[in-house]
Amino acid sequence: MTTTLMQLLVAFVVLQAVLGTNRQIVTGNPAAGSFLSVPTTVKRYENDTVLLPCYHNSPYRYVRWSRDDLLLVDSRYPDLKTPPRMRLWPNGSLEVTEVQTEDTGDYMCEIMTDGGKASQRHTIEVQYQATAAVYPEDPIDIRVGQILEVVCQVTGVPQPYVQWTLQNENASIPFENERKLAVLIEDRSFSGPVQCTATNGVGEPATASVEVFVHFVPEIEVKLPTVHTRVGETGILECLVTAHPIATIHWFHHGLPVVFDRRIVKLDALVTKHQYYTVQRHQLAIRNLRDADLGQYECKAGNRVGIAGGQLELTGRPMVASFKPAAEMSSPTTHNFIWQTESYSPLIEYKLKFRRVPSGNVTPSRRNFPLLAWNELIIPSDGSYGPLHSIGYTLQGLQPTSVYEVIVLSRNRYGWSDPSNILRFATGGEVEIEPGSEDTSASMMPSSSSSSQTTETLEYSESELGNFAGDGGLITDNMIPNDFFDYGTVGEGAALRLAPISTPFGL
Repeated sequence: MTTTLMQLLVAFVVLQAVLGTNRQIVTGNPAAGSFLSVPTTVKRYENDTVLLPCYHNSPYRYVRWSRDDLLLVDSRYPDLKTPPRMRLWPNGSLEVTEVQTEDTGDYMCEIMTDGGKASQRHTIEVQYQATAAVYPEDPIDIRVGQILEVVCQVTGVPQPYVQWTLQNENASIPFENERKLAVLIEDRSFSGPVQCTATNGVGEPATASVEVFVHFVPEIEVKLPTVHTRVGETGILECLVTAHPIATIHWFHHGLPVVFDRRIVKLDALVTKHQYYTVQRHQLAIRNLRDADLGQYECKAGNRVGIAGGQLELTGRPMVASFKPAAEMSSPTTHNFIWQTESYSPLIEYKLKFRRVPSGNVTPSRRNFPLLAWNELIIPSDGSYGPLHSIGYTLQGLQPTSVYEVIVLSRNRYGWSDPSNILRFATGGEVEIEPGSEDTSASMMPSSSSSSQTTETLEYSESELGNFAGDGGLITDNMIPNDFFDYGTVGEGAALRLAPISTPFGL
C-alpha cells in the first residue's frame, strides 16, 4: 500500500512538469526586492501635487489602486471613472493633484505580474492649519469657589498643541496641551476671557475664547472709619462697594436698621461700571446731628452670593493728636513737647504717657524682654474752644543719656481720643549701646555729652501700647454730662502754653 502511494505521488509531479503548471502563486506581499518602490508617507500642504509610486521589477498585467479599501482606479476597466484630481500613470504610479484634507489616508497599490499578485501601501498626510473652538460658547456665570470647566475642540495636521490663557488680572496659564481646562475660581480677578490657542506649525495659530463672569460676595471699602463731628452739624458716613451682581445696601446704627426721614437720608452714586463688576459709593447723611446719632454704624451690602459689612463710627471725640517740633531747647533731664489735635467740642484734659526704653536695643518689636510700664500724667486743657488745639509741655526729672517713648491722648465730653503715634526721643549725653544690638542707628541717639536731643515718631501697635481709651474700657459713645465742663470759661482761638512740672519723673 505504501508503494502504491509513492507511485501516485511521482506520477503527479511528472504530470505537472509536462503541463507547465509549476509556477509560484503569490497571494500576499512578494519577497523583499520584488518592488522597486518603497512604502512611504507623503506629507504635503493643501493644493500640492502628490505622486504615489508603484514600481515592480517584473512586468504587470494590471494595476489597481484603492484608498481605505475604497476602489479608486483599475487598469482592467478603462471605463471606470477616475475620481477628480487623480490620474493613473502608465508605469502604475498614481498622481493626486491639488490635494485636500479629505485626501488624507492609506493608499494601496495592487499589481498582477506573471509571478502573481503583489501589493504595497503608501500614505498621504495633508497638513493644514489648526482650528479651535471653545465649549461652552456662551458667556459663563460662575461663583467664587466653584470649578470652571472649559473644553477646546481642535483640528489640524499635524496634531495641534493646545495652550490656555486667562486674559485677566492673573495673566496666568494654568494648563498646557490639555483639551479640557479645569481651574478653581479663587476670587473675582478670574473674571475675563478664557482663551484656547491651538498651534501646529502650519500657518498662524488658531484661537477661541469665552467670557467668564465671576459672581462674588460684595467687597466694602471704608476710607474713613471714624468721622469726627459735632452736635448740630451734618455728619456723612461713606462706604465704597464693589460687587457682581450689583449689591443692595442697608445701614445699621448700633445693630438696628437706620430709619430714614427728612433729616437722615442715604445718597447712592455709581463710581465705575466695569465689564465684570460695579463700584458704587453709598453715603449716609445726617443733618442737624444729635447726641443720639453718634456711635457705631455698619454699612451692609448683599447680593445673591453673600453679605459683607463695613464698620464706621460717628463720634464727637477728639481726633488723634500729633507731635510738633518744639522750638525751645531741652536738657539732659528735661524734654519739651508740643502737640496738636482737633476737637469740635471743648477739650477737658490730656493724658501724657511715657516710659524709658533700654538703650541697648531701641527697637521695641525686637526685644526679648518685656517693656517697662507706662507712666502717665493728666494735664488740664488750656480752655481754648478750637477746633484746633495746641499745647506745650516740659517733662522733667528724666535720666540723662536715656531713650524714652511718649504718647498723648485728649478728652472732651464725648470721651478719650485714640492714642497718638509713639514719639521716641533720647536725652542729652552719650548713650551706651550693648554689643550685638540690632539697632545701632546714630540718628536715634546722640554720641556726645551735649544737651541736644533726637526724636522720632513711630507707629504704635495695640498689643504694644495696650488700651489707652480710658480706664481699661473700649472707646464707645460714652458722654460726660454737660455740667462737667465750665463752658463759661472757654475762650476764643487756640492757645499755646508751656506747663513745666517741677516734680521729677525719672525712671
